[in-house]
Amino acid sequence: MISIVIPVFNQHDMTQECIYSILENTQDYELIIIDNGSNPLFKPPFTGFVETTLIRNEDNKGFPVAVNQGIRAAKGDVIVLLNNDVIVTPGWAERLTRYLDELSIVGPVTNYCAGLQSVTAPVYTSKESLYNVASQWSEEYDGSTQEVNFIIGFCMAFKKSLYDEIGPFDESLWPCSGEELDFCLKARSAGHKIGIVHEVYLYHEGSQTFKDLENEGKIVYEEIYKRNDAHVAEKWGKDFWLNQAVLDDSIRLNIGCGEYHLQGFINVDQFANVNPDLLADALNLPYQPGTIDEIYAGHLLEHLTFEEGQKALKYWYSLLKSGGIIGITVPDFDIIAKKHLVNPTAESMKQINDMWIYSYVQDSLHRYCYNEALLIDVMKDAGFVELEKLPVDHPYFVNPVDWQIGYKGVKP
Repeated sequence: MISIVIPVFNQHDMTQECIYSILENTQDYELIIIDNGSNPLFKPPFTGFVETTLIRNEDNKGFPVAVNQGIRAAKGDVIVLLNNDVIVTPGWAERLTRYLDELSIVGPVTNYCAGLQSVTAPVYTSKESLYNVASQWSEEYDGSTQEVNFIIGFCMAFKKSLYDEIGPFDESLWPCSGEELDFCLKARSAGHKIGIVHEVYLYHEGSQTFKDLENEGKIVYEEIYKRNDAHVAEKWGKDFWLNQAVLDDSIRLNIGCGEYHLQGFINVDQFANVNPDLLADALNLPYQPGTIDEIYAGHLLEHLTFEEGQKALKYWYSLLKSGGIIGITVPDFDIIAKKHLVNPTAESMKQINDMWIYSYVQDSLHRYCYNEALLIDVMKDAGFVELEKLPVDHPYFVNPVDWQIGYKGVKP
């Protein structure tokens, strides 16, 4: 049996919607709801034959305390921790927990999440269309998992025996933030494997309890996560957030990284003040031809002349193995120009020059403008095939903004 543990602080309607989705899409489970000082107190909806336990705390003891209470009360041999702002989808629990013999902790993918579990799914506008999208997603990604060092705690499943082995969630991290990473890293240090189950897609509203607590003046979110991150970093190293991926022997280069380092990549830049992993020029890298698995160059090409850009693409092509992947992102001048033409003032024209054409706002000036058509042309000219447009919220992008264009290509 599965024990689904849901901490609750206010947000009664949202919690009821979460529970209704569980009732519609789950079998063989119990519900354990920890009311963490809600005002008024939370009353679960009618759940029929599903055993439902309500634990009431008179004040908000925080997420880690609540889940520890719930796990101790659980009767099932599998624990699922679930945020109350999540909508589960058809077959979610069976698909998630079937991997618990090979992985000790598992989590799904979602629309709202930090790190590798964040994905872009087809658009849905109702619960029914969400269910349809999630079912199609499950078919497409059936059997796909990824081993990682940690997962994010909006939904995580593990056997109760693991909890008995490695101990409870760190209750010092009030109200929450980082406790699931700490739990996962404890499990990893004890020899357990953790994984993302790509075939399970859940909807996550995200950060709702933090917003409520901040609105009530009880916390300042930035202070909380900085304090808790420092606590976790003291135990697991300052770069723990950057190390979600379990790395293989592949070589991936993030060329011209600036301050935006990507996990799983060797972050390369010519400027020492951005603390790159490798201090080197983009056109003179210490690698032999045919040795690199993936290259990402985000907002670098526009800082080169057109001839330099063509040379760079052909050089990077030479470095990649056959089947190697390249990703290129640049500002999309079509979008920038169209925004200007809606209101073609002198100030707007000055902004285009200062920010986009010459980019006086940063040390490294822009030297060439690209749009989607030109980016496709230069990537094809360099020899790349199977060109595919990257969505604006692609995880490699610094910010999910509409004024950039990115394409992925393959070296045949």
